[in-house]
Amino acid sequence: MIVRKKILIVEDNEINRMMLYGILSSDYQVLEAENGQEALSVLKQYEEQISLILLDIVMPVMDGYTFLSIVKKDPAYSSIPVIVTTQNDGESDEVAALSHGAADFVVKPYKAQIILHRVANIINLRETAAMINLVQYDRLTGLYSKEFFYRRAKELILAHPERSYDIICSDIENFKLINDVFGMPAGDRLLRGLADLYTTMVGNHGICGRFNADQFSCLLEHHWEYEDGAFIQATETINTLSSAKNVVMKWGIYSVEDRSISVEQMCDRALLAARSIKGRYGTYFAAYDDALRNKLLREQAITNGMESALARGQFEIYLQPKYRIKDDSLAGAEALVRWNHPQWGMQSPAEFIPLFEKSGFITKLDQFVWDRACAVVQSWDEKGYPPISVSVNVSRADIYNADIADILVKTVRKYRLPPSRLHLEITESAYTENPKQIIDTVGRLRELGFVIEMDDFGSGYSSLNMLNQMPLDILKLDMKFIQVETAKPVNQGILRFIMGLARWMNLSVVAEGVETRDQLVRLREIGCDYVQGYYFARPMPCTKFETLLRERGLASKAEESSSVRPLGKRRGQVILVADEDEEYRAEVRRMLEGRYQVAEAADGDAALSCMAGYEYKLAAVILSMTLANPDGLSVLEVLQREKAVWKIPVVATGPWDKLLEQQALQMGADDFAGKPHSQLSLLKRVQRAVGVNSSWERECALRDEAYRDYLTGLLNRRGLDYAVEALRKEDEPLAVYLFDLDNLKQINDQYGHVEGDQLLVQFSGLLRSHTRATDILARFGGDEFIVVIKQMGTQQIALKKGEDICRAVRESSFAKAIPATASAGVAVWNTEDPLDTILERADEALYRAKRENKGGCLLWRG
Repeated sequence: MIVRKKILIVEDNEINRMMLYGILSSDYQVLEAENGQEALSVLKQYEEQISLILLDIVMPVMDGYTFLSIVKKDPAYSSIPVIVTTQNDGESDEVAALSHGAADFVVKPYKAQIILHRVANIINLRETAAMINLVQYDRLTGLYSKEFFYRRAKELILAHPERSYDIICSDIENFKLINDVFGMPAGDRLLRGLADLYTTMVGNHGICGRFNADQFSCLLEHHWEYEDGAFIQATETINTLSSAKNVVMKWGIYSVEDRSISVEQMCDRALLAARSIKGRYGTYFAAYDDALRNKLLREQAITNGMESALARGQFEIYLQPKYRIKDDSLAGAEALVRWNHPQWGMQSPAEFIPLFEKSGFITKLDQFVWDRACAVVQSWDEKGYPPISVSVNVSRADIYNADIADILVKTVRKYRLPPSRLHLEITESAYTENPKQIIDTVGRLRELGFVIEMDDFGSGYSSLNMLNQMPLDILKLDMKFIQVETAKPVNQGILRFIMGLARWMNLSVVAEGVETRDQLVRLREIGCDYVQGYYFARPMPCTKFETLLRERGLASKAEESSSVRPLGKRRGQVILVADEDEEYRAEVRRMLEGRYQVAEAADGDAALSCMAGYEYKLAAVILSMTLANPDGLSVLEVLQREKAVWKIPVVATGPWDKLLEQQALQMGADDFAGKPHSQLSLLKRVQRAVGVNSSWERECALRDEAYRDYLTGLLNRRGLDYAVEALRKEDEPLAVYLFDLDNLKQINDQYGHVEGDQLLVQFSGLLRSHTRATDILARFGGDEFIVVIKQMGTQQIALKKGEDICRAVRESSFAKAIPATASAGVAVWNTEDPLDTILERADEALYRAKRENKGGCLLWRG
């Protein structure tokens, strides 16, 4: 529906109003008023929606001339055209009307065609003028618009070749903050005040324009040399405005010497000069000179060459080693990009990365780095090196790419790697820009199995509440933060607080930029997990890192045990032979010699204990179905239930029996070797099982980094959630315990955090010794531990087990050195209720135990 233009008729004679209404109502929406006072009320209601006013001069209450005088003085109404109507066609009346601001003059009686033509013409003229004005002038400030400023400046420069001109542009450093804190109206008032300042400053010696947001420009005749004083005074004047709060202005000047370039380029150069001093306290203006020109040309050359550089293979990745602080072992690497230009040589990322971020090319470069990092990791796997993870940077622009998850998943699948081998570093400042979108995107990546690191933690302004919402696995402390904090006395600074916060949130901590041994010692004292920096190694080419990897090694050594026969290694893997026949085990051991380490078990209990002890180091199990205590099928059942934690390929053995073979395969065995069989046949089956299930090795990093508590080695909350998924099919009730080490804060204060951490480690060891390998142990955060014990017959048995563990703590050797006790609450779980509900019940029982039976265990009874 077309909206008709509004016309206001101001006429005291009702018949005349009716005549005008009849002439105009078919083409316009007609509003009416009997006198000037009433017309002002109509104007106040509709303002600029009114396209034209037909005004009688002689009226009661307020005549036409008085009304005209009021309207033309008010900026809200002054642009509305007015046609004066009168019965007198004298020249003096027409002059009087036009002098008061009327656009036209008509005489009564009204002639319909004349009225319609004049109304239409004047409305068209007004709309055309308004469009021109809109194009020429900035609506908020009244200064020239950007395009019209360029045009007028060009005309002035060409018209006066004898005059010297300068282009002066300004930028407000913290304008976005002003809008965010004080609101858009305050920001608009500030911009209007700045426009007034420009107009006063330029006077009759030039022209002014507003470009966008807080950027202003003027063309000014050059009459004096510029000094700080003038710009300081201008900034002080701005800060006297009611809407201004600590406004910081930066000014850039371009002296118009080369008149062949466009005014747009001149303004760009002035703005470049202004931006070059952003963040420099006490510097108010900068002039565009050869240094800035060369910088501009350099940046343009970098931008022009980036696409071809990627196509020609000039970018390469360097790797900076990351070390585990507790034993100085090599634990991973961070992938960094370098540009090896054929003419310029090796380029600093600090020079080209900001330009790539600005241009958007950073997304292509990041994807290149992700691809090369995965290719390198795959090559290490193929050469038999132990598995490590590599961290890669994810830029802000990547986060806003709707396809980022698909791109990353396709990349790791291309190289047959689990997502956990690729750690994604997202800078802290990125989290503050659009928290919800960042949380949603990163949460999705974390669900897919990628390990998330918050990079440069300590350099930005993330609130603790926001940090608590972020989907994170690792905090990476900012280099400058490390250097400042480690220089403070041990009892000062906030590093220890950050470590405590990370432990409470089950996060690992990486410190980057470690350059001295003193920094390393300090970080080790407070329990930091990983470090990287020049003290250990600078970023290096992949070939050099591979040499380092080969020399130092990575994998945790297999636990020494009497049942392990170190008959040679293949990628550090261990094969468990669980068979009741000692001679058979010896034959298998000889067959595997030079290929794997071998662990042996003669019954089911020994097999389960061995699997729990070796955890992720087992490459495969050769499992006899005729084992005893328990039998092989029972062991398979445990493995099937615990596959969320133990994903170990199994080659089942036993007499040639179709039913037994079918049962073994249904219970999760990967293959079945009927006895008797040749050792070569068994070797092929083992190698096939290991090859098909080689994800055990690639998933090691994920479990180590993301599913395990860094201090105790128990599952963290994420690992607990993952492990309990396998419990949904449990028929027998489970006992869920929540243990709390009493008075740990006082112990930390009295004996120190190192002793407190040692107590946590010792308590976790005690829990292991009082539970089965198939039970689930997790550190819930701080001094709280969760234990899920299976096949718990009655509530009384569950309570007794909890009391036994609490008593064991009181009687332990470590409790003699440091008075330590543990309280516990227990709830019985049938797996139908959510785990969080059961934990709330156990927590309720724990709270009651700490109040009524401290150092003991109580049962939740509802």
